[in-house]
Amino acid sequence: MICVGVDGGQSAIRLQASGSLTVVAVEGVGRLVEDPVGSLIARVCEAWESAREVADPIDLVVLGLTTLPDAAAGREALAAAIAMALPAREVWVTGDAVTAHSGAFSDSNGISLTVGTGVACLGFHRDSGALTQVDGNGFLLGDAGGAFWIGSRGIGAVLRERDGRGVPTALSAACDARYGRHRDLPAYLHSLPRAVDAIAQFAIDVQAHAADPAARDIVAAAADELLLTARAAAAPWLGDGAPIALSGRVVDPGTALRSVLLPQLAAAGFDVRDAAGGSLDGALRIATRADAAPYDHLVTRWRRPQ
Repeated sequence: MICVGVDGGQSAIRLQASGSLTVVAVEGVGRLVEDPVGSLIARVCEAWESAREVADPIDLVVLGLTTLPDAAAGREALAAAIAMALPAREVWVTGDAVTAHSGAFSDSNGISLTVGTGVACLGFHRDSGALTQVDGNGFLLGDAGGAFWIGSRGIGAVLRERDGRGVPTALSAACDARYGRHRDLPAYLHSLPRAVDAIAQFAIDVQAHAADPAARDIVAAAADELLLTARAAAAPWLGDGAPIALSGRVVDPGTALRSVLLPQLAAAGFDVRDAAGGSLDGALRIATRADAAPYDHLVTRWRRPQ
């Protein structure tokens, strides 16, 4: 039985098959590309061609996606199209908050807070069965504290310095180093084919210059936003030491944001734990079990007719 897990983010799409230690990563897909569904299918097929070790068809693919279609019909069509393209007997699609939670907590109980380009937060309270999803509203409307949120505010601080609205900041030199010198930086960034990912990458520079006052304020504000998100997800625990696991490159060990956020979570009464795994681990875990509990109503399934 061949099962495949997919972690589909805007920066990268990662794929792993059951029984294999190989993880294949290809370029991610954002919502602003001309054909996000077609691009996603092509990227998944590209990753599978690099990962496949036998010619046998896939039994089950589970995808946790940042760019999940909003309508049920769209999710079903996506699952069917991926199944036909790979090919696979069955495909399940869900949001990356679900696969991140599955990867973080092998016993399901707890809150996973994943901070990448965007933010995915999901809490499952085992005793009550409450499943709470917070933010993950995309770069235009939410994802507060994520890489795009941080990167855009870092670039904003640079623009404010340059037009006389802000104070000098070390982020200005970092911006030139990453993007080059441009007469009209906003126009350059807006014109990029993967602008969201390009702006999110500046979060690396903001964290690297966290001693700079402007960068320090942005990191502190990001931590405040993520704490609010975690508190909202913790409502079913009523403040009784909700277990929480952090994952995502923006809060990796050694990052400035993690060093600010962890003490705040502890002070707020959270039981901070290491994530057992990430979103890809969670997708593969669901696939190999062929069981989506306790996330069943958040998963769209498509099965090839017999």
